[in-house]
Amino acid sequence: MQKVRIIDVAAAAEVSRATVTNALNGTGRMSLATRVRVRAVAADLGYRVPVRTLALGVATPHAKPWDVLRVPYYATAINSAMAAAHRHGYGLTVLPAGTAGWESVAADGAIVLDPLTDDFLTEEAARVGLPVVHLGRPDAPAAARNCWVDNDHEVGTRVVLDHLAALGARRITLIAGGGTDHYTRSSIAAYRAWCRANDRAVHVVEWVPGGTDSAEAALASRPDAVYGIYENLALPLLEAARRHDLRVPDDLLLVCFSEDAGYAAMDPAVTTVSHRVATGARLAVEALVAALDGQGRPPSVVVPGRLDIRASTGGARHRD
Repeated sequence: MQKVRIIDVAAAAEVSRATVTNALNGTGRMSLATRVRVRAVAADLGYRVPVRTLALGVATPHAKPWDVLRVPYYATAINSAMAAAHRHGYGLTVLPAGTAGWESVAADGAIVLDPLTDDFLTEEAARVGLPVVHLGRPDAPAAARNCWVDNDHEVGTRVVLDHLAALGARRITLIAGGGTDHYTRSSIAAYRAWCRANDRAVHVVEWVPGGTDSAEAALASRPDAVYGIYENLALPLLEAARRHDLRVPDDLLLVCFSEDAGYAAMDPAVTTVSHRVATGARLAVEALVAALDGQGRPPSVVVPGRLDIRASTGGARHRD
């Protein structure tokens, strides 16, 4: 016997697929008569209501999937998204990084984490008709119609640089990458603009996997401060500083992006930028659920970031 699909219920009830979903889930706007009729048709056909599911895909420029859960930022985002989905009665399927597979998981909607320019995950979701919410601001014109949740990375970068400058830093190096994501590009642009406005030399070092080479390159020009915008840079930078006989924070001020609480236990404790991704992931799920419940396109949301000042900058003396 052939399995009854939601599209079969929609055809028999002469309504849309979305109306069937909303009628069976008790969501959406429709008359009581329509809701009762659709449920009766579904029961007559033997349709079983499946668990509603959201899918989360992590955009990546790499050719092969990789274990995103080893990175605190992604692990925090995924855990928060799963908890939020469960609170709303949805399951959450996390796809291997860099892959789509939206059709295979039969998801009701999709979350794209860290979208790239012309991101194919977004394009594939649109192709199969899935509502999308981005965790991270998309730059592709095709994604402009989708809701996003993100930080204001230009403001966040200026906050870090102003903090370092207030402590006397004059030669601030930025460790960033060559990615096409909004975060990387807006952080670099904000750093360059700040340097021009404050008459500081620009020194951007490209991040490479592992961080050791990036740390060495960052210290090669003898900066008095370094800001690394990716996870897992603190240890390579502290180790490189010791090799170069630089004391943190007396000789070198250090700020890194991280969602890893372990940075507070390092020696010295490292000042970090948090994107508050747990909050962002929860808001992304809530926006997607609202769209699926027929509440229309939700507005995009800017989540304020947070600078956690610790010993790698907080104990430094002001310099002339």
